[in-house]
Amino acid sequence: MKNLKKVLSLVLALAMALSLMTVAFAKDASDYADYSKVTNKEAVDVMTAVGVFDGMGGNNFQPTGTLTREQAAKIITYMIMGKDEADKLVTIAPYSDVSADRWSAGAIAYCTNEGIISGVGHNKFAPTDELTGLQFAKMLLVALGYDPDIEKFTGDSWAINVSKLAIS
Repeated sequence: MKNLKKVLSLVLALAMALSLMTVAFAKDASDYADYSKVTNKEAVDVMTAVGVFDGMGGNNFQPTGTLTREQAAKIITYMIMGKDEADKLVTIAPYSDVSADRWSAGAIAYCTNEGIISGVGHNKFAPTDELTGLQFAKMLLVALGYDPDIEKFTGDSWAINVSKLAIS
């Protein structure tokens, strides 16, 4: 019986070690040139290691930069699908201001199709517009499975409803 427990322990340890190999060989957040300016290093380390964050052009993270609508769509798509699958998306976004060859077009189309995001009206998405924390919270809640219609994330009181749920 003791040998069986040892074998099972070894198998479990090996399985856990193999599951971490992806993280072990992933990009290291400390490689960002501006890593010293990052205040939430552990969060950035984890999100970089699992492939959700990969920096902003070149070798910078830009921790004091502004999150845009298209960047948020890309982050959420990477979180849901994984980087490799998300990068294969070739779907054309259904907005007149998002060209088919735009770097974020696949993520915007995916998030739109999943009901995670919507445009700003008049067939526009405004991909480079700043995203507020509340708007990002709404996107994350919908990505987690909350129904925007049931939770009343649309209409005049969407911000209040998102805030209440996000806080809880």
